[in-house]
Amino acid sequence: MAYALSPYRSFVPKAVKGPSMVLLIILQAFVLGITSTTASRLAAFYGIAPETVVWFSQAGAIGMVAIIPVYYRLRLYFQKSDLLQLALGLQIILSLLCFTVNNATLLLVSNFFIGMLKLACLLDFISLLTNEYPVMRHRAMFYGIYYTIARFGGELADIFVNPVLEDHDWRDIYLISAAAAGICIVLCALLFHRRRTHRRIPLYQVDWLSMLLFVAAAFLFSYVLTYGKTLDWFDDDTMVYALLGCGITVVLFIYRQFSVKRPFWDLRVFGLYRQVPLGIAFMVVLYVFYSTGFLFNYYAGYNFREQENYLSQMAVITLCAYMISFPLTGWLLYKGVQRRVMLSIGFMLYSGSLYLFSHNIQTAAAFEALVIPYGMQGMAYGLVLTTLSTFAATNIPRRMNGHRVMGSLSFRYIIGSFAGYALYSNWLFRDTVTHASWLSESLTPDNPLYGRELGSFRALYLSHGMDVQHATLAAQAMVQKKLHLQAMLVSIRDIALYVAVIAAIAAVLVLLVRRFEMHEVASKNKYKIV
Repeated sequence: MAYALSPYRSFVPKAVKGPSMVLLIILQAFVLGITSTTASRLAAFYGIAPETVVWFSQAGAIGMVAIIPVYYRLRLYFQKSDLLQLALGLQIILSLLCFTVNNATLLLVSNFFIGMLKLACLLDFISLLTNEYPVMRHRAMFYGIYYTIARFGGELADIFVNPVLEDHDWRDIYLISAAAAGICIVLCALLFHRRRTHRRIPLYQVDWLSMLLFVAAAFLFSYVLTYGKTLDWFDDDTMVYALLGCGITVVLFIYRQFSVKRPFWDLRVFGLYRQVPLGIAFMVVLYVFYSTGFLFNYYAGYNFREQENYLSQMAVITLCAYMISFPLTGWLLYKGVQRRVMLSIGFMLYSGSLYLFSHNIQTAAAFEALVIPYGMQGMAYGLVLTTLSTFAATNIPRRMNGHRVMGSLSFRYIIGSFAGYALYSNWLFRDTVTHASWLSESLTPDNPLYGRELGSFRALYLSHGMDVQHATLAAQAMVQKKLHLQAMLVSIRDIALYVAVIAAIAAVLVLLVRRFEMHEVASKNKYKIV
C-alpha cells in the first residue's frame, strides 16, 4: 500500500504551512475549560465549595498529561485528518454543552476531557510546526519558539476573555471556545488530506489499566493538597484515606510499568539519561517560585477588584515579558551561553520581583507599582523554563522522548503546580490567622488608636439612624474586618520576603551544579553530541 509523504493537500503552498500551525496553536489557547478566573464565578453561581471547583479545575492538567502515551498510539492507528477532526469536534460539543446545560457536574467533569483534547491537538500541531522550520530541531530554538507561541496564545486569550467575564455572563467563554475549535476544524479540513501517511498500528497495545492508575493517583494527590486547608490536613480521616489511596495507586502504577512489555510510561528514562531527573527536579523548584503568582493575584484581586479589566492589564504585562524572555533565552542557549548562568539570572529575577512586591504592599496601592514585579516574574519564568526544558530534552532518542515529555509535564503541571498552590494558600491562611491574633491583643480600651477608630465608625453608623448598641456592634465588626485585612497584607509581605531570600540562595547554588553543562563535554557523554 502506498502512503502519502505529507499530510498537507497538494495545493497548500509551503509559505502557508508554518503560519497555519502557529495560528492553530494560538487558537487552541482560546479553548477553555475552568480557569482560575471562572472558578470563583462557578462556585458562587452553583453554590459549590471553592475547594471542589479548584479540585476539578486541576483535572484539566491531569487529563492533559494522561493522554500523552495514548495519543502517541492513537495517531499510529487513525489518519491524521480524521483524528484531528474528531478531537476538535468533541471540543465544540463539550463547549456547547457547558454553555447550554445548567449543570455544575458537567462543567467540572468536562474540564478533564477538554485538557485531554487540547493536548492531543497540540502534539500534532507542534510536530508539523517543527517540520516546517528546521531550526526548531535544535532543542533550545524549539522551546524558545514554541513557548513564545503557546504563551502568547494563553495571555492573548486572557486579554480577550477577561472582559467577557467582567461585562457578560461568565458562561459566554464557552461560546468563544466553540468558535475557536470551529475555526480549527475549517483550517484542518483545508490543510490536510484524508489519505493514510503511515502503517496502521493496532490499539490493543495501549495499557489502559496504567492510565487508570495514573489518573486515580493524580486525582487523589490533588484532593489531599486542595482540601488539606479546609479539613485541617490529617486530623480528618478522609485525608488519611486519600493519601493512603494515592500511595497505593502510585506503587501499583510503578510496579506495572516495570512488569509489562509496553509500559504506559517507561520510567527507565529517569535512569538512562542523567539530564532527565536533574532537569525535572529543578522544574519542581521552578514551580515553587512560579506559584508565588498566587500571592500577586490575591493581592491584586483585593486592591483592584473594583477596576474593570485589571486582569487583562496584568496579562498584557506578562505577555510582553514572555515575548522577550522565551525567544531571547532560546537564542542565547543556541549560541552557547551556559545554562547555569541563565538559571541563576532567572532565579535572581524571581528574588528581585518578590522583594519589590513585598515593599509595595499597602491598602491603597496603584496598579503601576506592580508593573515591574509582574514583568520580572514573566521574564524569570521564560528564562528558567526554556533553559530547563532544553537541558532535559537534549539528546533524548525519539523512541524515549514521549516518556521524557510525560515526566516533564507530570512534575510541572501536577506535582509542582498543585503543591505550589497548596503551599502558598495554606501558608497565607495560617499566617493571616496568626497575625490577626497578635493584632487582636492590642484592641483594648487603653489603646487610643483603637478608641478613635471605634468611635469614628460608631459615629458613622449613628448618623445613619442606628441605635447606640447596634452602632457599637457594627463598628466593632468593621474594626475586626480592617484588622483581618492588615493581617493578610502583613502575611503576604512576610511570605514574599522569605521566598525572595530562598530564590536568591537558589540563584547562587545553581551555579555550583556543573552537570547542567554535561552536553558540552563530549568525552563524558555516552552518545554523540548533536
